[in-house]
Amino acid sequence: MSGISKIISAGILVGHILLSGCSRLPTYGQPRVEISNAFRTSQVISYRELTIADFRAPALPKDLLSHEQDLNAHCSVAIRTRPGATYLFSFQKSDAGQLRCGHAENLGFEAAMLPEKSWWSSTLAADKETYVLQHEQVHFALMEVAARQLNRRAALERYQLTACAADAEAVINRISATIDRWMAESQKETLKQHGEFDEATSRLYSLKVQQWWYDRAMKELLDLTEWQ
Repeated sequence: MSGISKIISAGILVGHILLSGCSRLPTYGQPRVEISNAFRTSQVISYRELTIADFRAPALPKDLLSHEQDLNAHCSVAIRTRPGATYLFSFQKSDAGQLRCGHAENLGFEAAMLPEKSWWSSTLAADKETYVLQHEQVHFALMEVAARQLNRRAALERYQLTACAADAEAVINRISATIDRWMAESQKETLKQHGEFDEATSRLYSLKVQQWWYDRAMKELLDLTEWQ
């Protein structure tokens, strides 16, 4: 490519998953996806070890209020693009004339937790706090694993993040379609894992089973350190 380059801001892509820890797994306790612009702000927690103080929502979402006695915690997490992602543009001559070409620059993904939308039961017994907190940590870790897998894909399939078209809008649409497809594929697999984890640990109190999931998630994160 040759010509003058122009950098514009890339959009934030959000896969918003709401996770509720409960003693069984009815509809209201299953992982679900919503779209929220809240993760566009800086008021999120990038992946790290969680504390009870990170759950700052004063109450459950309205549609879950009637189940408050059945829920131990409610965690709002997402995979988002890191701030600083941009589209870098230039011009390229072709037989058909001058084309606008672009590629995604500094594209990175991360897991994020939204404290203001995450709730902790004030009636949870003290001897259950460690178990429930570890449960939410595994959910957060599974999201970070998925984010690092996306980072790896973005590096290995960087050619898919480049496009040429008649105008910048068409370029952005093509690249965005690729990223949206990656996110959709990741979301499908991630929701499956969250569901399997909840099926194994939310319906019964099992320190051994949950520890196995925690150890597995930590190992996956370690294996993907290069892509964090």
